[in-house]
Amino acid sequence: MKFIDVTLRDGGHQHGFNWPLEFVERYMESISLFQEVEYIELGYWKQSGKFDGPFYSIEEKLLSSVCQMTKKKLSIMADYHYCSHNVEDFPSSKDFPQLGLIRVCLRKEDVSEGCRFLNELEKYTNCKLSINFFNITNYDEDDLAFSCEAAAESNADFMYFADTHGSLDLVENLDMFKRFTKLIKKIGMIPGLHLHDHSGKAYYNYRNLLSAGFEATDVSLGGLGKGLGNLRLEHVFNLRGREHILDHLILDQALFNMPSGPYGVLTARDSITDHYAVEAERRGLKPSQFAKSLEGIMGSSKDNYDKKILSNE
Repeated sequence: MKFIDVTLRDGGHQHGFNWPLEFVERYMESISLFQEVEYIELGYWKQSGKFDGPFYSIEEKLLSSVCQMTKKKLSIMADYHYCSHNVEDFPSSKDFPQLGLIRVCLRKEDVSEGCRFLNELEKYTNCKLSINFFNITNYDEDDLAFSCEAAAESNADFMYFADTHGSLDLVENLDMFKRFTKLIKKIGMIPGLHLHDHSGKAYYNYRNLLSAGFEATDVSLGGLGKGLGNLRLEHVFNLRGREHILDHLILDQALFNMPSGPYGVLTARDSITDHYAVEAERRGLKPSQFAKSLEGIMGSSKDNYDKKILSNE
């Protein structure tokens, strides 16, 4: 199993991607002892609009600084819906030898264009590439088949599915994913699954990854990630002799705060973006009130937040 540490990238959602460089350097030193981790994912490349923090809009200067902190291979992510579609705006392995992987995540409506973009990106950057399909629990089998067909033309090294809403029960869908991971391998890519823990199933699903045919997954310290978090690094790896990694959860506690309330459980149940959960908590809605608001959410509003829904407009 290949592992990517996404503490910085996915965990950045909890505080606007404002990671202190002093912390990043200490974390790089801690994670360097984990040979199981193939890549450390830093954040998003030159994006804007959602967050102001530097790790949401990583530029050459910041990437160069982080490269000096570790000998580990690094990864960056780009959300195709928001990133530049000019490949010359991206870093190359020629300029940043430690940049080993670029991951591009796609919405369902961007699959065809995004896969063609990856093909051009590979030629320019000479990095390994991963194509990540998120909101996967709102894909039917035809959608999955179409995504695999499109990905075959992308020249990517990894093909990831992301359980963005934390809704997935892998065992219930084991036979289906076996078919698709077999197809992904036949195409020549490594199948991966990014797990969220909104419904408490992240570790349960992790234990079934190999049975489903997956060969890569993501972990984060303390499960830090969007919404109610990810698969916990400390649940997956043997920490004997490496317990120091847990010190960050105490010494840097302010950076590892994450919601633990019931709102994300409700969005996970209905395979709905946790943006609604964040807003419900901010507005002080009772979970029972929130559950009623979720009843009418359909179509693209399940994956993309519609502010009218909680406003009863």
